[in-house]
Amino acid sequence: MKNLLRPTLLGLLALGSLLTAVYAAAPGKPEKTAALGNSYYVYTKALRVEDSGVAAIPARFRWSVETSSAGFDAQGNRLPDSRVMLRLYDPDHNFSALTAQMDLATAARLHHELGEVLVQKLQNPDYQKQVQLYAPKHIPTKRIIGVDPQGVAIVEDAPRPAPTDPPVKQERTPEISP
Repeated sequence: MKNLLRPTLLGLLALGSLLTAVYAAAPGKPEKTAALGNSYYVYTKALRVEDSGVAAIPARFRWSVETSSAGFDAQGNRLPDSRVMLRLYDPDHNFSALTAQMDLATAARLHHELGEVLVQKLQNPDYQKQVQLYAPKHIPTKRIIGVDPQGVAIVEDAPRPAPTDPPVKQERTPEISP
């Protein structure tokens, strides 16, 4: 019975290994890698993080734009991925502070928006673009109504202001002095 059990276990192990290698060697399908979507990672271990949670990134760090890969096959070849990666890295050490893998639509939108701002800034260094990052309904509205004996502020909900028209993109033109 022992002699029969050993070849059976080895056979199952070999079959499992073969299936794993075949699956890993199959090139990534565009629809599979596109479904991965956007992913953003911030690595702070090698950075100085303040008590407020802000990580100070030294000026020596550099940006790179790269193609992404979905991993490696059994032979060590990169598996194709339809996304691109924006990386903030330390050229003096083997460390990336931020990686942003994004689909081509997101990358193209960011490329277009950056291009528009660059053109405006080159034509007019005083140009400003402020974006409404948060919906007004998500911004808390509180009012301080007093301070308790321990020095803690007493707050109450304040009525939310009536919705207004969306903010207009402000463009500043340089003032001409006489």
